[in-house]
Amino acid sequence: MRQVKHRIGLLLALVALASLAACGTASTGNMTPDWGSVTDQEWQLVQVIDGNSTLSPTPPVMATATFSSDGMVSGNAGCNQYSGSYEQAGSSLGVAQLAMTRKMCIADNAMQIENAFSGAFVLVSSWDVVDGRLVLKDSDGDMVIELTPAAQ
Repeated sequence: MRQVKHRIGLLLALVALASLAACGTASTGNMTPDWGSVTDQEWQLVQVIDGNSTLSPTPPVMATATFSSDGMVSGNAGCNQYSGSYEQAGSSLGVAQLAMTRKMCIADNAMQIENAFSGAFVLVSSWDVVDGRLVLKDSDGDMVIELTPAAQ
């Protein structure tokens, strides 16, 4: 009987320890979001870092990105359409050089947004979702592109 009580006590201690470990892991906030929540939906540019400047598009300029589950990214860079490939593993993300159409943009700041947006993509080395926004970061962990889900 004493041995059974000892085993039950040991089992309860292990369950309690496992529960505490699970709570500690969930509360750290260091879990990588699921990439599946990013793919196959359109994201709209909120801001892009261009050197020491932060640029945000204003209508009619709108830049978008859609990361398809087959490893391709495409969208509108502010004036021209673009596409390219990407590789993602965990929180790492790399975007290859983008192919882009070359039409003339007449809207105010369209070319500035487009050049910054397409240039920032090649700097991306990681990603995160913060408050529902997709944050693309450079190798120093600094945000270079911030996107929000496009209105459906």
